[in-house]
Amino acid sequence: MKRPFAYVALFVVLLTVICSALDYAVTAGLRRSEMPLYAEWNAIVSGEAGAEVLIQGSSRTWVGFSPAIIGDRLGLSCYNLGMDGYPLDMELARYRLYRKYAQKPKIIVQALDTYSLNRRDDLYQNNQFLPYLNEDAIREGVEPYDYFAWYDYSLPLVRYRGSFELVCKGVGEFFGIRHYTNEKDRGYQGQARGWSDEFERWAKEHPHGVEQKYLQSVVDDLDSFLAECSRDGIIVVLVYPPEYSEARDMVNNREEIFTIYRRLAAKYQLEFLDYSYDAMANDTAYFYNSQHLNKLGSELFSARFADSLAGLLALKGDSAAGRP
Repeated sequence: MKRPFAYVALFVVLLTVICSALDYAVTAGLRRSEMPLYAEWNAIVSGEAGAEVLIQGSSRTWVGFSPAIIGDRLGLSCYNLGMDGYPLDMELARYRLYRKYAQKPKIIVQALDTYSLNRRDDLYQNNQFLPYLNEDAIREGVEPYDYFAWYDYSLPLVRYRGSFELVCKGVGEFFGIRHYTNEKDRGYQGQARGWSDEFERWAKEHPHGVEQKYLQSVVDDLDSFLAECSRDGIIVVLVYPPEYSEARDMVNNREEIFTIYRRLAAKYQLEFLDYSYDAMANDTAYFYNSQHLNKLGSELFSARFADSLAGLLALKGDSAAGRP
């Protein structure tokens, strides 16, 4: 009677060993990949993202701020941690992971949106978190979304269920069969795209404008982040990048949200650079939709912003101002 139980125990042990080995290979492979979903995360955990100037924000950031242009103007190393699809909660989780693996930056450019203080209903592009669920910063960032279960954190390979193609890519990376790359430059990727009809369709669907929700808990998180940077001696510059003017005017509670940003900037004696009414905002030649600059727009904006940032640093008399 004991033999069947011994077979079951042996099967469980062998299955655990096989799953653990495969989990290790997939995870290690993905953590060395440069695929778009993983490039910035891997640059963070490898320390390669460490820079004197760190740029944070949403998708408007990773397509809108060129580290090459900004870093060259300041004479400082620069990295763009802009995160597609996420407001501040996940941006700050990414920063916490960054601080685990890199020295503190001299300057943080925190880009803001009217939706920065909200939280998504879904865990967008959830596969990007799979190789890093053992990291406290990531676990804390994803837990409020109630997407992953206890077994995703505890049992080998389970979190990759339903992701056969991703498993194959991870194994391929691990064994050197294929290395996946992307076209980003230090987290930035200019979009060589023309104006689309997205805004016109959206405007017809919202003829009376929209209310952008914000959560006090996220406001408190931003407050705590700015306090931490102040204690650490990090220069923080808050910036609102250009958006198409007609979309700007359709956020009915825009001033309410901007009042929060101005209040926090005043509390910590920070600069808040608002490009909402920059001349670029009136010209669709610089955008591919109402919220996102195209490559032409991002490079022009990055040059203007770099000059403004250099001027601010010079006024502060800080050694981080770089060459004139």
